[in-house]
Amino acid sequence: MSNKKQTAVIGAGSFGKAHARNYNDISDLVAICDSNLETAKNAALAYEDVRVYNDVDKMLKEEKLDALSIVTPPSAIPGLTKKCVDRGVNVLMEKPMGLKYKAVEELAAFKSVRIQPGFIELYNPVVEEAKDYLPRIGDILTVSSKRVGLFPRRMWGMGVILDLTVHDVYLQREFLGDVQSVKSMVRYFHDDQFEDAAYVLLDFGKAKGLIESNWITPTKYRKMFISGEKGTIEVDFIDKYIKFLEGKDLTKAKPEIWETKINYLRAKEPLREELMDFLYSDKPKVTLEEHGLKTLKIVLDIIEEAKKVI
Repeated sequence: MSNKKQTAVIGAGSFGKAHARNYNDISDLVAICDSNLETAKNAALAYEDVRVYNDVDKMLKEEKLDALSIVTPPSAIPGLTKKCVDRGVNVLMEKPMGLKYKAVEELAAFKSVRIQPGFIELYNPVVEEAKDYLPRIGDILTVSSKRVGLFPRRMWGMGVILDLTVHDVYLQREFLGDVQSVKSMVRYFHDDQFEDAAYVLLDFGKAKGLIESNWITPTKYRKMFISGEKGTIEVDFIDKYIKFLEGKDLTKAKPEIWETKINYLRAKEPLREELMDFLYSDKPKVTLEEHGLKTLKIVLDIIEEAKKVI
């Protein structure tokens, strides 16, 4: 690839390493920074000529960077982003981008650089395929999402809503548009400060969205069901397939129902597609104002709404 961008990663945990791996393939990865220098060094072992830092200011001063990803605890992301964009570096902010709306909103003032939310599921190939089937199901009535798994190995000052529910909020917005109101309930099982189970109802007007998220299920499950007047689309984000169910005479005693399943045996890696879009597209698929801020506002509203019913 000609005209490769000079890139870096801030935060060298497991997902930061995934960013580094993809940057190394599609750009010129020049630096990895982590508050723990040994962690940064370990992440850089797989690559040649990648410098390591435990000080973001020093890295920004010494490296000539076009873009980077910030994959740190969410509370630190807005402040680190401001440091980077002040120096003209484009930033991909991993979800949920921050814990306070105002801190993220202030970044929208930086118009000369690209600030992109890390909403990885929008780059999952099953999402585009599901969109192609939408005309066949008629008007959408409900979208139901379930995203569950085990308790996370580390806590970043947030509960399951900012960790998992956020994905299904931006996905449902992609299919249904703007949210008019939210209702939610949460439960605390392992922690009395941060919720580890959430049940959410999103009102999109005619259509409704349901979301279940938790950290208490002993298996990973990531599915969405888009139900319309004429059929249903089942989307599996882990195994990367969609299942289309349609029929006729659905309200009669003997309805006819048939199924089409599409598998992605050689699916593109969503993170790679996301970073390609971030680095090289003239107009990115995901923007801070339209996707990032609107989604964060909804997610924080969900958290506040849940406090009314505890």
